Amino acid sequence: MNVVKSTNGRNELTPNRSPVATLQNVIDRLFDQAWSGRFPTFEEVPYWPAIDVKEDEKAFTLRADVPGIEAKDLNVEVAGNTLTLSGSRDEEKKEDKNGYAYSECRTGSFSRSVTLPDYVDGSKIEARYDKGVLVLTAPRVVGQGPKRVAVKTA
Repeated sequence: MNVVKSTNGRNELTPNRSPVATLQNVIDRLFDQAWSGRFPTFEEVPYWPAIDVKEDEKAFTLRADVPGIEAKDLNVEVAGNTLTLSGSRDEEKKEDKNGYAYSECRTGSFSRSVTLPDYVDGSKIEARYDKGVLVLTAPRVVGQGPKRVAVKTA
């Protein structure tokens, strides 16, 4: 294992980094950006928006957290078995000249794609948006889907 000097001046262990060390590095970078006044854009944040995917015997459901994005700025597209969620937010800056308040929301666009299983009917997707949460639901095709295979012992 080697100790190397990173771009932020901290010593870092490589190449066998533990998940804790990786998390610590991410947190360090976020604090470095915060103290410098620079926050990451959508393009710099991997896997944004955060999504949850679940399915049951009736439907495939995708839930995406998109706080600060209005429904009119969201796009949902299906091409073949690929579901793509995309959108954007315009930049808004506000600063009180007396130095008492400062807030900032970054501009940016994002795109996130998920491959739908073959047994999901992508042409019947329904989208609901409420308070920064987008929920996409697609019905399963009746009689299709993964089948459990029994494992036998010798």
